[in-house]
Amino acid sequence: MENKLIMDIQGSGQKLEFCVKRIFNAGYAGVDQEKVQEHIDELAKLGVETPATTPTLYPVANQLATYSDSFQVQHNETSGEIEYVLIWSDNEMYVTVGSDHTDRKLEAFSVPMSKQACPNILAREVWKFEEVKDHWDQIELTCWMRSNGKEELYQKGTCGHLMSPKDLIENFEKMKINQDGHVFYSGTIGTVGSSLAYGDEYVIQMKDPVLNRVITHQYKLEFLPKEIG
Repeated sequence: MENKLIMDIQGSGQKLEFCVKRIFNAGYAGVDQEKVQEHIDELAKLGVETPATTPTLYPVANQLATYSDSFQVQHNETSGEIEYVLIWSDNEMYVTVGSDHTDRKLEAFSVPMSKQACPNILAREVWKFEEVKDHWDQIELTCWMRSNGKEELYQKGTCGHLMSPKDLIENFEKMKINQDGHVFYSGTIGTVGSSLAYGDEYVIQMKDPVLNRVITHQYKLEFLPKEIG
């Protein structure tokens, strides 16, 4: 099944056009393992099975990658997870910001299944990784959540809080994640309030303080009516 994306290479006037062949979602990929354990404990309270090893990696269907600004979910217990996203195309690596939006109800039953329940959101703009690799740890990741018209800061950190692309590629070498047409989600940073929350709109942002540029994307949720029966 073909999923073609057309994205803007920010500031260049050029387009990045590619067909998504594979998507990979990393999990529990923080540099600070104490913080990772806090996140694991947080999810365990919701009934999510504790991973045997970290980081984890979940292949998901290629059609889930989208830069749509809205999508439908079955209930209100889903939440965004800001991540850096790597894209390989024509033997070059690009980076953008994304959200591995997660169904928390289904996650308590099966993490792999929950990864298939919602789209993998990504912004419409990308940077060439070569342009940011020397100051990678300074790249800022921020997520705001809106609920009933009220906005609050939900997640804030840097790419330095997550395992680097080099380390993750080496860690998942057997899966060959760094192939043309592959899209890779890094795993997320912690929440500001150290607890998961649910909203109806999310704003995700990746900021480069060295080159003074920003990639931002926002998306809304539409809740489906309850089933009849």
